[in-house]
Amino acid sequence: MVDDIVRSSSPQRDSSVEDVYSDLYSTFSQMTTTTANDIEQRPYPFTWRTGIMFVSSTIGGMLFGYDTGVISGVLIAMNPKDLNFHSLEIWQKEIITSITCAGSFIGSIIAFPLADRCGRKHTLTVCCIIFAASSMLMAVSYTFEMLVTGRLVVGIAVGIAAQCIPIYLTEISPAKIRGTMLTLNSISITGGQFAAYVIAYFMIDNDHPQSTAAWRYLFALGSIPAIVFLLTLDFIPESPRWLLSKSRLVEAELALHKVYPAATVPEIRHKLRKLTSDLNKLRYHNDETDPLLFPVNKRRSVASTRTGRSSLGATYYNEQLGKKRHRWEGKSKRALIIGCVLMFFQQTSGFNAFMYYSATIFEQVGFTNPLVPAIIVAFTNFSFTLLAMKLIDTMGKRTLLLMTIWIMTVGLLLCSVGFELNNLALLVVSVIVYVGAYATGMGVVPWSSVEFLPLNRRAVGGSMISCTNWLTNSVLSLTYLTITDRIGNENTMLLFALFTIFNWLFVYIWYPEVKGLSLEEIGQVFENGVDVHFIYRNYH
Repeated sequence: MVDDIVRSSSPQRDSSVEDVYSDLYSTFSQMTTTTANDIEQRPYPFTWRTGIMFVSSTIGGMLFGYDTGVISGVLIAMNPKDLNFHSLEIWQKEIITSITCAGSFIGSIIAFPLADRCGRKHTLTVCCIIFAASSMLMAVSYTFEMLVTGRLVVGIAVGIAAQCIPIYLTEISPAKIRGTMLTLNSISITGGQFAAYVIAYFMIDNDHPQSTAAWRYLFALGSIPAIVFLLTLDFIPESPRWLLSKSRLVEAELALHKVYPAATVPEIRHKLRKLTSDLNKLRYHNDETDPLLFPVNKRRSVASTRTGRSSLGATYYNEQLGKKRHRWEGKSKRALIIGCVLMFFQQTSGFNAFMYYSATIFEQVGFTNPLVPAIIVAFTNFSFTLLAMKLIDTMGKRTLLLMTIWIMTVGLLLCSVGFELNNLALLVVSVIVYVGAYATGMGVVPWSSVEFLPLNRRAVGGSMISCTNWLTNSVLSLTYLTITDRIGNENTMLLFALFTIFNWLFVYIWYPEVKGLSLEEIGQVFENGVDVHFIYRNYH
């Protein structure tokens, strides 16, 4: 198999790098100009094995949601005496909550080299091990410092999951269902949050919330999904695209067989050849010679032939290629900026900060059992994420955002009125409107921005997008209670509404539609600026 691919990709002459790749493109011209035989474009036949593969790969997202949602119940159930305090101040609650976001920022940075060097699958494995260990550490904490350390460590795991899972799902999902599979991760996150609220409701005594050690059990339960993931590792393949980038062709073919179990051997090999071709084009376009075709010693001879210089000159030439390799192309920069800005607006809409403190907020405004409206909010978030899963591949992400962001604005304005009038019914309804709109669009789409990035920038770019999320999230969660205490809940909602208006304008002007495009085709959208209407102009 390996010999077939290398022979079919090998150059017929050794005159220059351009000539070599000209021959390569000629070899694959029939394959890359049609999608008739591309298994990515066919209806995807789900089996129990592929079901386990996709569901298990999003368990990290479930843990992400659980560990960010459980803190809302913990804050009202925790007895300060359990941490050797007489009472918990606002700043202490903010630190317990926001330190996870700070840890997630660190985790997003760590995830980049892990995902690129060790692979997507192994990175997710490390992530789940950290989840299990940190959950137990938080459960047995008896000091403030120990709990904060546990929250920091679990945040690192959350950051790794938030960065690596979208990349993994992007690389293993066929083009026709890629949006749906990325939404599956969001469903896992919102499902984890909903589960955290429901479990807290049944475990916490409403009349005497601080009378038991329920908060310890809430933390400990976070280790169970992590163990389930470790038990299903055999069903989860490594990313075929990552394996190809490491020249592990045989393993890439085996991984493709797991991803496409109904495909024949010729179809799998056709897909493997196409991925190899696309990867080679990417390397050539970024001034990188191809290690699949050119080992290090041969690269020097090609460089020497091209420049007509000695081996010393060839060495210098390869050093220059190495420097260029680390530069970001204009189109990659534009794709990254779009992803980071959209993620910034996701957080400045205020949803996550509101979710962290929802039980505390509802308790302050007069609800006798603050977990009930918090559960309603979490259920709305989960339900409308399911709706997004149904709509995202048919409507497209851009249309979905433009249709839902303005509804978020309306919900926040009504929420401000509800706080102003202290109208509990209006407050609950307005929050449901806001959360439903958020979950359908902004809760899902920003995490899929990694699909804009080329393979050689996907891990580091995904890390930057994830870091944008957690940096903004950290600032908001660290200051939310303080801000609402100073300017009031009603004015805080107005501030969030202003950001949603800016968000809608950004999407309308700069966010492109990529529905149905393969990962390799998406790069064309950013070739000359950002072609917002590329897909409509070329395919409709």
